[in-house]
Amino acid sequence: MPLADYPVFQLQLESSERIEELGSKAKFWVRLPDESSWLFKFGRPNTGEDWAEKLGAEVAELLGLPHAHVELAMFNEKHGSVSRSFRPKEFDLIHGNEILAGHVLGYDAAKEFGQSDHTFGRIISAFYSIFAEGPDRTEALTLLAGYLTLDAIIGNVDRHHENWGVLRSTSSETPGLQIAPTFDHASSLGRELRDEKRRDLLRQKRVADYVRKGCGGIYWKETDPNGANPLALATRAAKTHRSYFQRWLDRIKDIAPKELDLLVSKVPQDWMSPIAKEFAVAILSYTTEQLKKL
Repeated sequence: MPLADYPVFQLQLESSERIEELGSKAKFWVRLPDESSWLFKFGRPNTGEDWAEKLGAEVAELLGLPHAHVELAMFNEKHGSVSRSFRPKEFDLIHGNEILAGHVLGYDAAKEFGQSDHTFGRIISAFYSIFAEGPDRTEALTLLAGYLTLDAIIGNVDRHHENWGVLRSTSSETPGLQIAPTFDHASSLGRELRDEKRRDLLRQKRVADYVRKGCGGIYWKETDPNGANPLALATRAAKTHRSYFQRWLDRIKDIAPKELDLLVSKVPQDWMSPIAKEFAVAILSYTTEQLKKL
């Protein structure tokens, strides 16, 4: 019996609530029949941002990471994705740029791209400052390592300082601070390539070159010319902070290639071409094999 494709949500104009200003893509909040708020993002033309967003969430689920719940969606016959709000009532989402601006002298919170002060070491230091010593800090750093592992697996190059954060309670009755679920994974899995380019890379066996070429939003050192490659960053960070990464490295060893194939195969054919699926699977196969070597 063939497996069912991922569902596609059909959005109606009357369900829209408000425009979301943050970020570079057109988006708005909608209220769906389950009474929860979802953020709809239009997929930009000639990209696979919608299916990449969905697959990023599915890989996060496979790893056991807290993540934004994502579904494919259409609005006015245009493809996109919807992400359910993960912010509980009486909690604020504090983005990474706000956190680092409070801990790094002269940090430019408004500089989204090329922010070389957004380094792995400074993020770790900020977590040491905002989380009290103990299990909460350890879990927050472990989840952060999980997010970097996810980025390495899917080749997510968009972990800039507004694409991670913490949830802070606004109620004295439920005080607390926790790392927010991982979100915004659209810049991954070769989503920007045309099928002709994917076919060439597959035929020439250059998928590894493609994966290793990408520059992410987190720098290793502020003097580096570009953000670190996601796979290289996770590999290096796992060697210096092994205890935080160990859970995810162990989990990767248990993931069979067919599980990753299945996640990709469930994207509807009119959303993702066969060659795009083959290329995405090749990326997942390569990155997981590299991480298993750790």
